[in-house]
Amino acid sequence: MHKLTSSIFITYLLIGIYVLVIAFRAPFINILVDTSNELPVVIHPYYIGWAQQQNIDQGDTILTIDQQSTKGFVSSQRDSYVASANELSILKADSTVHTIEVKHRDLPEEFYTHIVFPMFYFILCFCVAFYLWKHNKDNFITKLLILFLLTCSLAYTSTGASSRGNVVGMIVNGVCIVLCLVLIIHFLQLYFRYLLIKWSYLDTRWLYFIPLVIIPSCYVIELFVPQFRNITPNVTLGLFALLILYAIFILLTSYLRTRLAKIRLIAISCIIPFLPFLLLFVVPEILVNKAIIQPEISVLFILFIPFSFIFIQLNERLFDIEYQLSRFRYYSSLAFFISLILTTFLALLLVEQLTIAMLIVVFIVLFVGFITSFYIKEQLDFKHRKIIFSSSGDYVHNLYAAVNRMGNAKNQQELLNKLKSEITEKLGTTAFTLEIITEDVQFPQGGIQIENQMTQLLIHDTVDEKILIRIRHTLQKEELLWLELLALYVSMFIDNLKHIEDLVRDIQHMKDTNNTQLPWLDKLLWNIIEKEKSILAQELHDTILQEQLHLARELDVIASSPIIEEKKVLDIREQLINATKDLREYCENLSPPLLDTFGLEMALKKLVQKVKIRANFLLNTQIDRVQFQDATLHLVVYRLVQELLNNAIKHADASKVSLKLLAINNGFVLQYDDNGIGCNIEDLMQSSASMGINGIRERVRAFNGEMTITSKPNDGMHVFIQIQEDCEEPYK
Repeated sequence: MHKLTSSIFITYLLIGIYVLVIAFRAPFINILVDTSNELPVVIHPYYIGWAQQQNIDQGDTILTIDQQSTKGFVSSQRDSYVASANELSILKADSTVHTIEVKHRDLPEEFYTHIVFPMFYFILCFCVAFYLWKHNKDNFITKLLILFLLTCSLAYTSTGASSRGNVVGMIVNGVCIVLCLVLIIHFLQLYFRYLLIKWSYLDTRWLYFIPLVIIPSCYVIELFVPQFRNITPNVTLGLFALLILYAIFILLTSYLRTRLAKIRLIAISCIIPFLPFLLLFVVPEILVNKAIIQPEISVLFILFIPFSFIFIQLNERLFDIEYQLSRFRYYSSLAFFISLILTTFLALLLVEQLTIAMLIVVFIVLFVGFITSFYIKEQLDFKHRKIIFSSSGDYVHNLYAAVNRMGNAKNQQELLNKLKSEITEKLGTTAFTLEIITEDVQFPQGGIQIENQMTQLLIHDTVDEKILIRIRHTLQKEELLWLELLALYVSMFIDNLKHIEDLVRDIQHMKDTNNTQLPWLDKLLWNIIEKEKSILAQELHDTILQEQLHLARELDVIASSPIIEEKKVLDIREQLINATKDLREYCENLSPPLLDTFGLEMALKKLVQKVKIRANFLLNTQIDRVQFQDATLHLVVYRLVQELLNNAIKHADASKVSLKLLAINNGFVLQYDDNGIGCNIEDLMQSSASMGINGIRERVRAFNGEMTITSKPNDGMHVFIQIQEDCEEPYK
């Protein structure tokens, strides 16, 4: 960790621990007292329910606070507050004196809003900030977000110490409340530069004068002018209100100008959580000196800020913002109404025990809890849907399995036979017929007609024939939907089979007449070539080009800096070299340079050398010199070896790999063995690793070769490939 970064984290951590300790040492009671006499007299307690339980009434005299006499508890104003205490000595109107021990457990609302929630928020923000730094150490924009997050957490965490009158807590709270908004505006300025959006607003560097000079100056003035203590909170809140309105103005005008969803996302995640604090506390406190709800309640909405950073990565790329926003809107609407109903029910049930502040806390906790539950449920459903629902009742799963089984049919008759089997097994009936007719029917293809307990479904409709299913009883709604969707797939299968049959006839005709002029074949080959070009272009765009753009932006930052750091220039040079190496590897993978120049044997040896450098297993090879009449086979062998070794690197988890290329009469044998984790062959075909295996299988099949794969879990994998240019006796 860099020294500056570590010192920042340690500083925030120490200050956060200090203000939490201050809040924990003495419970917050906030009793309004009259200090015009020698001893303070109770006017109004902040926690009315607690005061009633402790027999504290208006007019009672406070004799001691934490065993210290209250004589001299005076103020420049007529009214003042007893902010916190562990013990009170009260003189009642009947001249009796009783001592009250103040415990956090007796003030649960104070305990949660001043200690538990701030501590949870501080730890959460600290963890998210550390995570962001760990994954984006050299990104200055991300560092601003980290400082914003830590400053928000410290502003909230210090509210307990500030409300207790602790000088450090008040200064930290005042500075951080304003500083967090300056940081987010500074972030916007740099992020707009990154997005190539013109910044037509005030340079953010001047705004740091407010939290770092003006706010501390107010507290210094208080030391010499005590009456200024009434002005400092209003100055702080006023500056906070101006800065948040300025941030909203920036986001609103820039969004109207660009319509970028990224800007809207920043507003939702970083600015909107401050609005309840602004509208329900700051503005009423400034205008009428009376907040609608207390600050410790309205500030709870900033809990959404670290949660938004968990789901959003504002670094080099933003993921699918619209998708995330739509999910969040949907889950929020569900959670809002459920939380509102439950909170209303609790309010009616416990109308005398729950205050408005407690109800707001309950609503926020329920709201956040429901949203979190929806996200967790989404992930669990995605992962375990196939096992938490029975296969007999899951029609979607059965439809997928049926289509997968029927997709292996080689002709129309085999397809229809498999359809009969699926209907018999799924619907549990043999009371149906599958007919091929020529006369017209009264409903369209894919349509269902139910008449006299007879269900009819037209699967396929052409000029020559129509395929119709007649089931001699009624079906349930889910069964009808399953049958209708299955028939749709069958119709597409039949169309594809007919296209394949026409294709085979054309190829056979071309072979018989020695005519190579097939326009559709030329078009197909052209489309394949263009598709491969598109894939390559996308791959280069997402990797090399993005890296080059990133480096260009880094150079722009260096160019605008008055001091050019040698380390940054060397880092960019190293990244350029790495990008060049990646580009060279792409070129070599597309067209192995040694293959045409020095032949297959030399190209394979070069490939093996590269693999040995990258791989974490011992690779033993035996490569014979092989010769083919068809020059294409040299490239085929190279691609087969390349794909097998790539699979070994990515999936085998082996310590030893053996590869043998053996020459045989008019062909070759390729044997691959490893001692890796192995797999179940059926499971392999369903996994992402099957893409490489299927690519190997297709190449072997294209040259009429043989391929066998044997593998078991924890027993490695063994692949045998044999290709010959003509049909001679196979290799044994």
